Parts: sequence; structure tokens; C-alpha cells
Amino acid sequence: MHLTDLLATLPPALRDYVRELETRATALEMQTATLEMQTSALQARNQFLEDQFRLAQLKRFAPSSEKFGTQGCLFNEAERDVATLGQDAEEEADKGPKSVGKKRGRKPLPAHLPRQRVEHDLPESEKVCRCCQGALHRMGEDISEQLDIVPATVQVLQHIRFKYACRQCDRHGESSQIITSPMPPQPMPGSIASPATVATILTAKYADGLPMYRLHEVLLRGEVDVARTTLSQWVIKSGVLFAPLYQAMRRVLLACPVIHGDETTVQVLKEDGRRTQNQSYMWVYRTALDSEHPVVLFEYRPGRGHEHPERYQELASYIAIQHRDPPLS
Repeated sequence: MHLTDLLATLPPALRDYVRELETRATALEMQTATLEMQTSALQARNQFLEDQFRLAQLKRFAPSSEKFGTQGCLFNEAERDVATLGQDAEEEADKGPKSVGKKRGRKPLPAHLPRQRVEHDLPESEKVCRCCQGALHRMGEDISEQLDIVPATVQVLQHIRFKYACRQCDRHGESSQIITSPMPPQPMPGSIASPATVATILTAKYADGLPMYRLHEVLLRGEVDVARTTLSQWVIKSGVLFAPLYQAMRRVLLACPVIHGDETTVQVLKEDGRRTQNQSYMWVYRTALDSEHPVVLFEYRPGRGHEHPERYQELASYIAIQHRDPPLS
């Protein structure tokens, strides 16, 4: 028998009670479903907060070599700059009379850059007047400029050394001497790196802050596979080449009556006798702002104690004794 037919046989009071129970059951089911959704949301939020707490603890208490670096605005940098710089421009415009004399619009391209003409002429069929069908003559030109950046050119230098011999000795002499034109002095004899290549790598690493693996990837985009160890060896050998220049600059620095010095932390991996988590310091010494020969030098030291600048000062007397020549001019 169907439930509806069964309810029809019940007394009216009992029938109303059954229907009330059905309504309560439906309401409880809806309430249960709502509570389950809220529970899932709270569990997800709780998991998120736990992950954030663990990450904060890791950043605060983990060894410095294992901390996560801040990526910053890695993906939305362009949008951020447009929004920020656009807002700054609007605020500058709202300042009123102070910015009246300020030039607006696009900055002109530097005058020292070379110019290459790219001419756009009308086709011969359009050099006819539409009114009288007469020939059009050129009356001037409109010039608009674009900034054109050509990627770095990678090429191979072939050093050709000519050989010479004496025909007279070849025919009548007991031996013939072969003379080969010498190679010009190279910063790294026997290396495949030209001076321009070494300069490019040093500029990218120390001026632009590119690590070795990124320099390796830049070369790979040009289908040039140079091992990272080779790039690192070029950098290390360059430091040896610059040693005389460093010593000359240090003599100039130590000859100054006033020297500014400061230190900042630096992390050194796989250093003998020290753990990775140990803090090391890069000391910087520089001449005064009004110095005739400005010099800025860096020196690595394992600590920040007073003995390090004292040792640097003691080195001044030693260098003054060893080098009686005047400082660089």
C-alpha cells in the first residue's frame, strides 16, 4: 500500500503528526547538509592556516641556507609598475602650479645613438594626382623614431697566423727555419674566451646580478653550450688578472687621510672549517666623497670584529714600505 493511501486510513490527528515529522526530517536533512559544508570550509581554512604557520616558523627558525627567498612580484611586475607609475603621474598632475613648467609627453631618444633610415615610399601607381592625373613630386618627409635593440651577436674569431720560410734555405741549406706570426697577448692563453667574452660575463654577473646558471641559459638560447664550470673558471681567472689593479687601488685608498668602512652579511657555501649556517661578512672600504681619486674596495672576512679593520690599517704600513711609488694618477 502506498504511503499516501496509508496516511488516508489514519485518524486526522495522527495524520497531521506524521506530516509534521516529515517536515522536521526534511529540515534536519537540509541543516545537516549545511553543517557538512561549513565543516569542510573550516577544515580547509584550518589546513591553510596550519600551512601558513609552518611556513612562517620555517622562515623564522630554519637555517639561513634553507630559507625560502621572496619572489616578490615575479609575474605581475609589469601590471604593478603600470598601476604605480600611472598613479604617480596622476598625483603629479593634481599638484597644479608646481608642475606647470614641467615637460610632459614621451622623452626623446638619446641623440648619441646611431640612426638608421628606413624609408617608406609610395608605390609608383599611387604617385599620380587623383584630380588631374599629373605626376606627384616629393615635398618633404615625416620622421618618427623607434628604439631598436639588437640582441648580442655571438661569433667565432678565427686567429690566422701566417707562416714564413726561406726558399733559399729550402733548396740549398741543411735546414729551413719556419717563422710563424705571433698571437697578440691574450688575457687567458689557450682559452676559447676572447677579452670581449670575459668582459661580457663579468658585467652580467657583477653589474647585472645574473648567476652562472642564468648566464649558461642565455648562451644556450644562442645554441652555444659552455659549461657552468668553464664560466666559473673564467671569472676566477679574471680575479687573478685584476689583482695588480686591486693592489694599486688599495694603495690609493690607504693613502687617504679618511677611509669609510662598513660590513654586511654574506653567505658562503662549502667553506673549509665553517658550517653553511655561519654568518660571514663582506667589508667595504671607500674614500671620502670629495676624494680626487674615488676608490671602493671589498674584502671578505669571517667576522665583523674590530680586528679586521685594524688589520686593514696595519696593511697600510706594509704596503707603504713595499711600494715607494706614488699612487695612481
